[in-house]
This record gives sequence, C-alpha cells and structure tokens, in this order.
Amino acid sequence: MNFDLIVRGGHVLDPGQGLDGDLEIGVRNGRIAALQHELVSEGPPPRIVDASGALVVPGLIDIHAHVYTGVSPLTVPADEVCSPAGVTTIVSAGDAGAHTIEGFRQLIVNQSRTRVLCFLHISSIGLASFPVGESLVEGLLDVGAAEAAIARFPEFIVGIKVRQGGAGVTGSNGLEPLRRAAQVKDLTGLPVMVHITDSDAPIEDLLSFLNQGDIVTHCFTGSDHGLRERNGISNAALAARKRGVLFDVGHGAGSFDFGVAEAAARMGFWPDTISTDLHSISAPTAKSLPSVMSKMLAVGMPLKEVIEATTSRAAKAINRESSIGSLVVGRVADIAVLEKRNGEVQLTDTFGNTRTADRQLMARATIRAGVVWGAPAHPGIGVAVLNQ
Repeated sequence: MNFDLIVRGGHVLDPGQGLDGDLEIGVRNGRIAALQHELVSEGPPPRIVDASGALVVPGLIDIHAHVYTGVSPLTVPADEVCSPAGVTTIVSAGDAGAHTIEGFRQLIVNQSRTRVLCFLHISSIGLASFPVGESLVEGLLDVGAAEAAIARFPEFIVGIKVRQGGAGVTGSNGLEPLRRAAQVKDLTGLPVMVHITDSDAPIEDLLSFLNQGDIVTHCFTGSDHGLRERNGISNAALAARKRGVLFDVGHGAGSFDFGVAEAAARMGFWPDTISTDLHSISAPTAKSLPSVMSKMLAVGMPLKEVIEATTSRAAKAINRESSIGSLVVGRVADIAVLEKRNGEVQLTDTFGNTRTADRQLMARATIRAGVVWGAPAHPGIGVAVLNQ
C-alpha cells in the first residue's frame, strides 16, 4: 500500500480501541490507512513523523474553550492555540448564541483547519457582551431561537451552554437560564453544559436540572457552591454522576483548585473529560490542554484515563464518538504525538496553589486530517481539510 505519511517509532495509546503498544500508523489521503508493527510504503517515499520515545494518541479534543475571535473579547484563535498542543478538535463553549451563530460558522468554523464545534449559548447574544453578563436580560434567554439555530446547524452545534456565574452573569434571573437551557435539551436532545464557578445557587439545586449526558464544567472550582463538601465530594454530585451527569475540568482563569481535585482523587472521582476553558484571560495559567492534563496526572489520575478523558470520552460527551476520538482505520487522520517529559516541574492552579510534579505532557506533533502542523508545509494545503 502507498502512504502519504507514516507515524513511526512511538507507543500508541488509544483507549477507545483498547490499543496500548508499539505500532506504526500509515496515512493516505487524509485518513488512517493502517496500524501495524512495521509499515512499508510501496510508492514514493512517504513523510515520516518521528515519534520515538513518545506517545501516539488520537488527536486531542478540548470540549471547553472560547474561540469566537472578533466578536467576543473572551477568546483565543483556534488554530494558534491548537496547532502546538496536539488538539485537533476544539469546542467553543457558548461564544455564540442564536443571533450570532451564523457568523461563528462563517468566521471561525469555515476559516479554521482545526475542527471547530460549539455549545450554543442559551443567551441569544452568546458572550459578545462580556464582561457584561449575557443573561441579565430575561428576554435574551430565547428557547425558540436556540431550537431554530440548532436545527439549522446540526453539523457543528453539539449542545447548549449556560453560565450560572452569580449575579454578575444572571442578575435577578437566578436559575432561569439553566431552566431554559434544559427546555432546549428537551426539544433537541442535545446535552446542557453548565458553568458553576461563582454560582449563587446551592449545588444540589443546580444539579437537580441535569440528567444523562449533561455536563458540569469547572468541576474542581474552589469557589462557593462547588462540588467540595468537607474533605470530599458532595452527595449531590455523587448522585448526579449515578444518573449519568458528566463532570468536566474546564480549568479557566478561576476554576481549578488543586485542593478540590485532590479531594475528588481520594474518592476516585475522576473527571469524565479534561478541558482548558482557554480564553484571553485564562491563557497564561491554563496554557494548553497537555498542561491541564499534566495537572491531573499530578493529582494521581492514571495516564490512560487522562488520555481517555481527552479522546474517546470527550468524543462521546459531544456525541461524535463515531467519527473522532480514536485511531480507527478509515477515519480522518487526527493524531497527536505527546512527549512525557520527566523532571521536577512546578504547577499552579487558579487559586495560587502550587504542586511539584515529576513529569509533564507536551505535544511534539499535531496531525490534522493527515496534515502535520508546521514547516515544511504540505503543498496546496490551506484550512480546507477532511472533517468526517
């Protein structure tokens, strides 16, 4: 068989397929063509990606970030942050609402080589008003408009986002934004992702709206009304997990506390997904998805689960497990090569706490649809690469 590219010398770890061993990956026409112990290309010499001493994993999926540049000030450019980080799919968490979603498709989805998906904000203006709260005006919480937007753009809308971030976000509307987001879920079947940092509602009240497939983001926040209860995780959170609610890290600028993560670790309460909540304020602290993954390794989360939480489980959380999150032959060749760098490193959470770790993850290569980011460029390749 002819290959355009071979990833050689690495250790493949793909929890979605149960792969954990030394394999080579052959890529042809943007898709995974073969996984074997040793590949030989019969045609012209393929490009070789040297993965010696590294992990080769499915392209990482960051299910909570902010990338609607030019419209919301709370954003970072998708390709700029994903290309050096092993991230091939990034999900905008509420940047766009029903009134701004078409612009999101034109300006961001269509203009990015990174696969960009989104949670539609229940507020029709999304986060365009930041730092003014997007849910202060009840009339913006438009269930009908959200349902119509989801019907128009099912190819990239994966759920509904709501921020329950206290009076500065919701004003006197309390849990009404979440209530209406839940109504959209009932109409569309898409999951709700709820931001809980700085919530002014008891966590048990907030969680009562959530069911199978819904996502609590900022699950390790140290703010009031979070998941921590005394030295562990609240009974309300444990009950929510039993009924299928998912818990996402969503590091951000003020939403990751080592103390809460360690309390969860003592109970084996690992997050279902790991995400950055990267935006213009959080970028210096969250840095990248491998950086946040390294923090979860530091609190004891097993490496296989860390990879699973950013590949196959992340794909399942956004209902894309049939197309991304695993190195299946025939699928689009989204691949990350990660280095496990040993050595003492200081890690910082968003509350000023530090931990000393003995290793960290860093991306060596990001391959999106068979195209390696960075020089030398692939002739004729722009942003239009395979998505499915």
